[in-house]
Amino acid sequence: MDALLGAAQWVVSKALAPVADGLLEAWGATRNLGPNIEALRMELLLVKATLENAGLKHTSGHAMEELLGKLQDLAYCAEDLLDELDYFRIHDQLHDTYDAADQHAKGGVHDLALNARHVAKAVGKLTFVSSFCCSAPKPAGDTGEGEDVTQRVSRCAWLRARKRSDGNSSSLPNANQEVGGCMAKLGKLLPCSSSPHVRDDSSGQPILCGVPQRETPMVGFNRVDASERMRHIVEQLQPVRKEVTLILQSCSRVIVPTIDQSLPINRPITSGTSVEPKLYGRDHIVDTIIHDMTMGKYLSFDLTVLPIVGPGGIGKTTLIQHIHKTQQVQNHFQVVIWACVSLKFNLNKLLEEIKTYIPQVEGEKGGSAEELIEQRLKSKRFLLVLDDIWEISDEDEWEKLLLLLRTSSEKGSMIIVTTRFPSIAKIVGTVDRSIKLKGLESEFIRELFHAFVFGDDQCRKDHNFLLETGDKIMIKLKGSPLAAKTVGRLLRKNLNLRHWTRVLESKEWESQTSVNDIMPALKLSYDYLPFHLQRCFSYSALFPEDYHFNGAQLVNLWIGLDILQPGDRTQTFEDIGFSNLNDLVTYGFFREDKTNGRLCYVMHDLLHDLALQVISHECISLHRSNVGLVKIQPFIRHLSIIIDGGDDSVSRENFKSQLRKLKTSLKIKQLHTLMLFGEMDESFVNTLGDLFREANALRVLRLDETPYYVESILPNFSALVHLRYLYLGTKCESEMHVLLIISRFYHLRILGLGSWYHNCHLPKELSNLVNMRRFYTPADELHSDIVNVGKLKHLEELMVFRVNKKFEGFEPCQLEHLTELRELGIYNLENIHTKEEAAKTNLGEKIHLEKLTLDWDNERSNTEPGAEAVVLESLQPHRYLQELCIRGHKGSSFPTWLGDKVTVESLHLSGVSWQCLPPLGKMWGLGKVVLEHIPAMEEFVIEQSLCKLIRVELVGLGSFGKWVASQDADHMFPLLQVLIIKDCPKLLELPFASHIIYPSDQDRNSDWFPKLQELCIEKCPELLLVAHIPWTDTLHSVNISDVKLLDRLVYSTNSFFGGRCLDIAGKDDLQSLDEVVAFSKLACLERLLLHKCPALKSKHLLLLTSLKKLMVEGSDGVVVEGDVEWQHPLEHLVVQGEESCGKELTELLTHLPSISKLEIEKCEKITQLSVGLDVQQTTSSATEVEEKEEDDSGLLLLPAQLSGTLQLLSIRSCPELVLVDPPFLLARGGLQALRSLKTLQISLCPKILSAKSSPFCCPFPSSLQQLHVEGVEGMGNLGHLLTAGGQLILLSIGGCPGFFAGWDQELKQQLLNGGKEQELQQLVSPQNGCKLQELYTDDAMGILSVPICNLLSSSLSILGFFGNQEMECFTKDQEDALHLLVSLQKLMFINLSKLQSLPAGLQKLTNLKELSVWSCPLVRSLPEDGLPKSLQELDVWRCGSAELTQQCQGLVGTIPKIFL
Repeated sequence: MDALLGAAQWVVSKALAPVADGLLEAWGATRNLGPNIEALRMELLLVKATLENAGLKHTSGHAMEELLGKLQDLAYCAEDLLDELDYFRIHDQLHDTYDAADQHAKGGVHDLALNARHVAKAVGKLTFVSSFCCSAPKPAGDTGEGEDVTQRVSRCAWLRARKRSDGNSSSLPNANQEVGGCMAKLGKLLPCSSSPHVRDDSSGQPILCGVPQRETPMVGFNRVDASERMRHIVEQLQPVRKEVTLILQSCSRVIVPTIDQSLPINRPITSGTSVEPKLYGRDHIVDTIIHDMTMGKYLSFDLTVLPIVGPGGIGKTTLIQHIHKTQQVQNHFQVVIWACVSLKFNLNKLLEEIKTYIPQVEGEKGGSAEELIEQRLKSKRFLLVLDDIWEISDEDEWEKLLLLLRTSSEKGSMIIVTTRFPSIAKIVGTVDRSIKLKGLESEFIRELFHAFVFGDDQCRKDHNFLLETGDKIMIKLKGSPLAAKTVGRLLRKNLNLRHWTRVLESKEWESQTSVNDIMPALKLSYDYLPFHLQRCFSYSALFPEDYHFNGAQLVNLWIGLDILQPGDRTQTFEDIGFSNLNDLVTYGFFREDKTNGRLCYVMHDLLHDLALQVISHECISLHRSNVGLVKIQPFIRHLSIIIDGGDDSVSRENFKSQLRKLKTSLKIKQLHTLMLFGEMDESFVNTLGDLFREANALRVLRLDETPYYVESILPNFSALVHLRYLYLGTKCESEMHVLLIISRFYHLRILGLGSWYHNCHLPKELSNLVNMRRFYTPADELHSDIVNVGKLKHLEELMVFRVNKKFEGFEPCQLEHLTELRELGIYNLENIHTKEEAAKTNLGEKIHLEKLTLDWDNERSNTEPGAEAVVLESLQPHRYLQELCIRGHKGSSFPTWLGDKVTVESLHLSGVSWQCLPPLGKMWGLGKVVLEHIPAMEEFVIEQSLCKLIRVELVGLGSFGKWVASQDADHMFPLLQVLIIKDCPKLLELPFASHIIYPSDQDRNSDWFPKLQELCIEKCPELLLVAHIPWTDTLHSVNISDVKLLDRLVYSTNSFFGGRCLDIAGKDDLQSLDEVVAFSKLACLERLLLHKCPALKSKHLLLLTSLKKLMVEGSDGVVVEGDVEWQHPLEHLVVQGEESCGKELTELLTHLPSISKLEIEKCEKITQLSVGLDVQQTTSSATEVEEKEEDDSGLLLLPAQLSGTLQLLSIRSCPELVLVDPPFLLARGGLQALRSLKTLQISLCPKILSAKSSPFCCPFPSSLQQLHVEGVEGMGNLGHLLTAGGQLILLSIGGCPGFFAGWDQELKQQLLNGGKEQELQQLVSPQNGCKLQELYTDDAMGILSVPICNLLSSSLSILGFFGNQEMECFTKDQEDALHLLVSLQKLMFINLSKLQSLPAGLQKLTNLKELSVWSCPLVRSLPEDGLPKSLQELDVWRCGSAELTQQCQGLVGTIPKIFL
């Protein structure tokens, strides 16, 4: 009941707003509407008084709710009508018309014309189109149906003719001319007339800015109808008001005084935090899940799906977040992915999101998201969190996801799903039972509750008298963490017993129906919000769930709904809106987040449900899941529709069908808000266009990224004269046409244009939007097109105003009365020559101005230094300006007011010709300084007052050479976060040099730049002292290029790219890394990349205790100093370039026992490769080994310790490298001693196997899972890698002629050695344990032999033929061999320039799902005998055959996906 009372009072107050200032009444008094307006105003005041009285009484019952709803509905009707009248008042004021008057200013015949017009409209029912919006019924006999245009025009012509015949004949000629002119002018308002202020060309088409425009109907005013409607509303209000008054007389007064919630609630200082650093009551669940994932039962499975089920707000997401962030989980899984699914499980969208989390792998091939995910996860153990799944409409989509993720060869991968619904858990789960979260036990909810309320134990002890009441409240929370948080925040606002008792005694607790229903707890928090915050919060539910708002989106919505009411002249709508938003964050109804580095706001889905519930009598949000289930209340006025763009055509059609039914249940005419989200097709547009044909009363219209014309969705768009907030992300057939319509929406406050409008020109009529406050455009430059912008007196942002005195509407005086501006950019100031013209901008009176840009065109041909100095002196803003930018000013000095009368927080000076800088030292609040292209600047003075600087940018300062510390400065920018220096050729040092700020007798170990986060230095060729960079914990980005000694130095802490990384590229004169890097400050560094640098000394390496990857390219490598034994836990080593030799690398590897990845590239000095042996395997002494190493510096001897750690070995472009046996071989040779090796890559090393002892001996260990070989001679065969015991999963062979032929030779050799035919058949049998799943080769003729294909028949799922420039066709034997690969799912033919036809019989590959043919220009057709029925995707690219393309197009509909 309280909510209904508050809502009704709010609506009545809104209805009274148009008559609050007396303008509408004064206008109506001269148009024979004064008594009607006054009667309606008085009745609304009586209703308001009645409602205020009701707030002091105990009221209840459905009857009273219905009466209050009726009053509210009639108040809405009154608001609509008075708003219409105010619209025509503004129109008359703008156009100097008399369309609603009963007397013309010129009297006489003009009066006759006006009265004839009103009578004609009354007789013909020429009502204002929005007259039908009001839900109040018409007087008896009024059908509301109008005549067609022909009838209306005929009647007007008849009336004019009759008046001519009755008039004075002597005055008829002139009178007729005047009347005709009056009617022509008045015709602008007729529905059949064209747009105002649009001239016609010879063709009769309206012209604006040289572009023909189609005619746009204008609404017309009917004074008689308006008068009748006002009378009728009053007649309906009176009996309802009287009945309510009568009922209230018998109601008792409220005894307990109501807390004045309009007053601010004091917030005690606590030690609590806004995040949840501790998880309460879930430790056992967390420990169990982590153990089972990392050491327990889930490790043995390829993929496990673990559902976590519970009602909203119970803590599912928080639980998984704590599991997700633990170091044990991060270390166990090579890839960790988080995706919020929410309302609709959309597989395509989900795969695109998953793809972004997974790092690229070397040699990956481009393709769809599925292909990239498959390649990147193939050898990785991963954890995928799918948070908040609501619906899986197609279970096949879920199975497709599992099938894709199961391609990973690593065991122990996990998917954790959170959902509210047990049915979802049943669909997705692969474990015996789901984890069902319940409310926290009493001891834990109490601990959590106290943490939210008091923050620390001392505060709790200080307020011990509240604990008993608090315990009673906690029982109501049902163990919900979210309820504890929201209610706790509310309680800590007032730590007094009275407030807590009122919370406990809330009637909402009595409405609970389920022990698991926590909505009453949240509703309690909502009820104790001030009413204005309740409205702000509840209407926010019109946005979709999980929506990331920016602050402006929320505030603009509230402005459009007239929720915000500034209290005094110093406050604007935006001030109130952002204050409310901050309060809602404080109360816990929104939480702050960051998206792409920008602040945004998120509402928890449980709170979103709450908002929809409390506002359900007015608002409804529809989507596919609820459109047929939600009850449509009779007074719905705010609607949002979320179109999620799913692939299920049946579901889409059902959604559209349900939307069509809304025509009978939803009163479209009374809608005040319409918001559309998501992508829609043409059929959706047609459905919506039919549904919203009569939507004329809209105040808020938001269409997000809809690629259709706005008038196709809202056919009556031109009649939306009530609009306050309009955002168009829609495509317009004619942007000018739509903008002309918009220019007549005189009540519009917020206008946002989507990206469709980036090249449009604004009509001059746009300045008729006299109430507009914000104009959002794709480009700021569009603001400069507003003609006569001075008429927009409420405008708060004018990003670009170009002074142009040659054209009317762009003079400096246009800015004079724009006193509510927050941000202003004045450009082309060279067109102002006198202080009088400058004074007309009235900058000093713009007390709300926060950001100001003053710009003189830098490319102007003539400058007037004296005049420009005078002009700038006259452009003094008010003293509380926050940000000032001055560009291109050619006066000799800065304005006297800068730094004296005006002190800013941000100062940007660019291209000024001042001989000296303004006194920055006087600006104690200065937080940002940008100085660009200032020739006279030679030094930067570090003053004590600059201690608050957060950002400094120095760009293009040709004379700047040094930093100077003033005598009183005792700091080194303690708050500075960003320092950017570019193109300063004379700069010798950075301010980090200690002698700049600290005298020699002071402590030089003081913290420098303790808050620095970002450092960028470019094109400063004389700059040295880079080594003095303050490597603080806060520093996350360093980008230095083209300085002395260095080509570049890049530092980043982005964990996505492998954690803290330092990339250094030196110049020829760099002698030592000590000159540029302080290694002692980089203990946390994880990746180091050196390009053309001096040697990294072992002492440097030992300081980098966290280093995981080292890459040395074209550098002197790593110098091992001294004989002291040492080791480093480096895991990944990359060596590139001619400088590296085998001996030095061998020595280094002996100190790196943890190396798991070793990459060698272009190392011509390394000529031999061998693997060291364990002590048990050799009979020679270490001395002999050392002598052997000394004999040949080209030998790289991999230490024996790597045999148990090395998992990846990559050798590329080493043309002289030869793999040799260890000098004292007792057992296996080659690389077989590397028993942990999983991935081996050998490329362009033709001689590497030339010294192999036996052509049939495989030099690779059986542990290999991936083998990539290119350009290697004498490969021989893989032997044990493919038979029982072999682990090989992926094989890529190119440029190795005769490789597959070696397999046959091996079989023959076995026979010659006494092998039996039965053993031979067993060797090639598919049951022999071969695990190869992927094979890529350029030797199609070699691989397609019956023995080999039989061997691979049960395991191979992907086969790719690539790069063969000789093969023209497949033989019958090769085709038969290919048919044996029955497990094949993907087959690719890539870059086969001479191939003329694909193999026949592909339909025999019954499991084939994907077929790709790329860059095969001679292939003219698909196989004549067809493709397998199992095929799901056909991809033909760059084949150049029209016949092939046509044949593929003919398969559309038979194959789900075809790419051409």
